[in-house]
Amino acid sequence: MITLDASLWAQVIGILILIAILDSFLYKPMRRMLQERASKMNSIREEAERYERNAEQLLESFNAKQAKARSEGIQKREELKAQAREEEKALIEESTKEALEEKNTLLSQLSTQIETARNELKAQAEAFAMEIAQKLLGRAL
Repeated sequence: MITLDASLWAQVIGILILIAILDSFLYKPMRRMLQERASKMNSIREEAERYERNAEQLLESFNAKQAKARSEGIQKREELKAQAREEEKALIEESTKEALEEKNTLLSQLSTQIETARNELKAQAEAFAMEIAQKLLGRAL
């Protein structure tokens, strides 16, 4: 059974001294290291969250710029298509106009040549008619 003598008090005092020594040399430094570790982990976690937010913002900015560039590209492409259509229309009109002018020039040349040929044939027809009439009548007219 437990006896309350001096050895019990010596053991209690020894345990209290051991607790004080362990507290000052082991528990306090360990708690301090755990607190430092927790604060470092918190700062690392906060920094990681900050980097993640920054990355999200950069990604959103990139996506916004990409969408803007895409819409500007589409708009520019449509403008260039419209400009090309206008140029094509102008070229077609110009070539049609030139073709009509060339056609009119050729028609006027052709009508001039036809008129010249008609006049020459008329003159030759009259000469032939006179010649045939002279041969038929046997005398000069």
